Amino acid sequence: MSQTQSKKFVIIDGNAIVHRAYHALPPLTTKEGVMVNAVYGFTSMLLKVYQDFKPDYLAVSFDVAGGTFRDQLYTGYKAKRVKADQDLYDQIPLVYEVVRSFGIPIYTKEGYEADDVIGTAVTIVKEHSAKNKKQPVQSIIVTGDMDMLQLVEDDVVDAYLLRKGLSDFELYNEAKVEERYGFGPRYVVDYKSLRGDASDNIPGVPGIGEKTAKELIQAVGGIDAIYRQISQPESVLHARFRKSVIEKLERGEESARMSREVATIECRVPGLEFDLEACAVRDLDKEKILPLFQRFEFMSLAKRLPGEAAADKSGSGQTKTRRGHKRALRVIQVNPGNLAALIAGISKAGVFAVQEVVPGDNILTGTLAGLVAVVEDAAYYIDPARLANNEAKRLWPVFENPELELVGHDLKQLVKALRLQGVAVENRLFDVMIASYLLNSGSRAHDMASIALRELARELPPSDQGSLFGSDPSVIAERVRAAFEVKAAYSARLAEQAVEGLFEKIEMALVPVLADMELAGVAIDTRMLGQLSKEAAQTVAQLTAAIWKEAGEEFNVSSSVQLREILYEKMGLKIPGIKKGKTGYSTAASELEKLRDAHPIIGLIEEYREVSKLQNTYIDVLPTLINKNTGRIHTSFNQAVTATGRLSSSDPNLQNIPVRTELGKRIRDAFIAAPGHVLVSADYSQIELRIVASLAEDTRLMEIFSRGEDVHSATAAAINGVPLVQVTKEMRYAAKEVNFGVLYGMGAFGLSWRAGIPQWRAKEFIDKYFEEFAGVKAYIDRTVEFAKKEGYIETLFGRRRYIPELGSSNFQLRSAGERMAVNMPIQGTAADLMKLAMIAVDKKVKTGDVKIILQVHDELVLEVKKGLEASVAEMVQSEMIKVAELRVPVEVGVKIGERWGEMK
Repeated sequence: MSQTQSKKFVIIDGNAIVHRAYHALPPLTTKEGVMVNAVYGFTSMLLKVYQDFKPDYLAVSFDVAGGTFRDQLYTGYKAKRVKADQDLYDQIPLVYEVVRSFGIPIYTKEGYEADDVIGTAVTIVKEHSAKNKKQPVQSIIVTGDMDMLQLVEDDVVDAYLLRKGLSDFELYNEAKVEERYGFGPRYVVDYKSLRGDASDNIPGVPGIGEKTAKELIQAVGGIDAIYRQISQPESVLHARFRKSVIEKLERGEESARMSREVATIECRVPGLEFDLEACAVRDLDKEKILPLFQRFEFMSLAKRLPGEAAADKSGSGQTKTRRGHKRALRVIQVNPGNLAALIAGISKAGVFAVQEVVPGDNILTGTLAGLVAVVEDAAYYIDPARLANNEAKRLWPVFENPELELVGHDLKQLVKALRLQGVAVENRLFDVMIASYLLNSGSRAHDMASIALRELARELPPSDQGSLFGSDPSVIAERVRAAFEVKAAYSARLAEQAVEGLFEKIEMALVPVLADMELAGVAIDTRMLGQLSKEAAQTVAQLTAAIWKEAGEEFNVSSSVQLREILYEKMGLKIPGIKKGKTGYSTAASELEKLRDAHPIIGLIEEYREVSKLQNTYIDVLPTLINKNTGRIHTSFNQAVTATGRLSSSDPNLQNIPVRTELGKRIRDAFIAAPGHVLVSADYSQIELRIVASLAEDTRLMEIFSRGEDVHSATAAAINGVPLVQVTKEMRYAAKEVNFGVLYGMGAFGLSWRAGIPQWRAKEFIDKYFEEFAGVKAYIDRTVEFAKKEGYIETLFGRRRYIPELGSSNFQLRSAGERMAVNMPIQGTAADLMKLAMIAVDKKVKTGDVKIILQVHDELVLEVKKGLEASVAEMVQSEMIKVAELRVPVEVGVKIGERWGEMK
């Protein structure tokens, strides 16, 4: 029979996949603190099975609690296995829920393992195919267990085996098994019976390892053939193998035969009621699956569900609701005759939802292809090209009315598109993306499709704005409608969590500020970057040559595999504490830093990596990001990414340009003011430590800031018991590490490594720090206790982060949660202050002569017409200080210059 003619029966080894998922994925919890990383990994793999195999039949098998018949055969079976984490066991019932929601039967049998159930199932299917040769069924076992290879049989059973992680699978047929071992599936059990299996505590034959076991099977055959030849001096066994091997086999015969019995999968489990037809794959009931995905917060996986999307594909523009019925969404093409009615309808409703349509998603072209609006139960498509005599401009005052509420997803894009039409949006904004971000700060799934799945249990069709030209805009209308419907639920939850003030006064007020910044962009000196690229390439070449000289041979410095071989195998640069993975010792930057004093090659590699990264990320890339319409770079400031509330940036990511290195400074020099303008930079000084002093109300720390002393020197003086004038550079450095590190969970080991001091001294340093700054210690303890009790932590302005990790039984996860609890109020408050400062400054610069163009870390950069820089610098400094009402003085440093890196 050929595989193409066969139907496919896929059976999943549930326990193997769940265990692999748990250990392969980082801890993942829901807002309620339920650990779901194994559930997520299993579900992702299940969806991959649907995609890769399109099975006709599907089943899952699990182990059941209690012993098996193998425990009676051998009391030591699996005796040395370490008990799995409770967090893993707690997820197995959740995996059962997922499997059942898909309508997939689960097979188990008391006294037997999932392996035996699978072996029996594929045997039954094999016999079924033998009787029904016109409709054969091929079995595919999805597993991470090599034992399953004993079941492989061409055109009958294949094994889809996980190699590592959750995405690296390999399909095994008989040839693949032979390629791996040098023999076919029939000898897999014999191989295990000879060499043993430490994971299952199967002894095998003492003294016979992998190599000898393979050679025995390849030369002689299985266990029975081997032991037949032991008594035959003229046999292949005696001719090919040393006497010591023969003696080991003789002594270990009983162990070998027992090991084979234990390792053999039982393919005739008595009483197993397996029904192939019950495994037939049917249409998924998404009314069962999507609510479960909502509960587990698997929005990204929902997009991978097989079958028709909930949205009607017929072009009827209907949407399937949570309750399963269909509700028509009427889409009206706006024309001069009904435009007035639309405007009146918006004014009457007081709230409307809109999404822009621009060619190729490139807002900076200034071309607005259309707007899709939803008002109450109707959707409208406004195409300016179809409205004669600039009729569309009659709609613009609607967006300038502060009495109306504008709803949408990622409204910053709409604000930019309208700004380029000369429209300043003055509506009260409700951005469901930002609301989702505030309410689900631990998630990164804030796209409209994920929000609709999470809040409405509704699938949205893929958005393809390019298809709107000359076609039905109902696809976009459905997304706008979903945003409109989600708004009510989010409004209630914002109020319930007491963050509506934060949402309105900070996040929504910031949207038009960021829109203007992105439209403004920043000028780049391409000539300077071209020269810098040549210098960087030359530096990389010189560093490469120096590294080769130290290594004694040429190799690819960028290859972690080759670098690992050079450093750890050839040069033997190993010290305690270097992390080791499956492929060997790590060459990550954090690990190489530990080796810095071991050999000069490490410093060269670090410099090589820094220069290469900056060249490939900024020096050579920045010129390609210049917009042809404006001649400037327009970075995106992301408002819904970080868990602490800080802005991030992309295309380019400005946050990662080094501040203190010479090359980083020169890259910053390439960011320049436009002709006739200068740059003004305002930077909060040590804002996070000032926030700590305020939140902790630590008397000593507040006094240091009130006196205007250098906080790190003053800390060093307090810890070391010396006057300020006697503080050494080394003392200050260690104090600086403590000031920042201890607040984020750094212990004595970390401080010892970072500050280059003995661990006992580091412990003394930390103990003394908390003795001298008792208010800080009390704040840390108080904050962690609050987070454990309430389940969340918040900033000075009410921004919340829920920390379910604090309830985990996993020590590492719980410790990470404690660090988050201490870190978030500090970083989050700093983020809120910067956003308030941006809003305040923006209100003062509503002219074309002054523009906010960049925000990086605690710094705000403006482009200012020459002659105004002094007054603008004074204004920005004043506004940034005013919004920061802390218990200690706030300092803002101001610099002016034509290049970002050369400001004074």
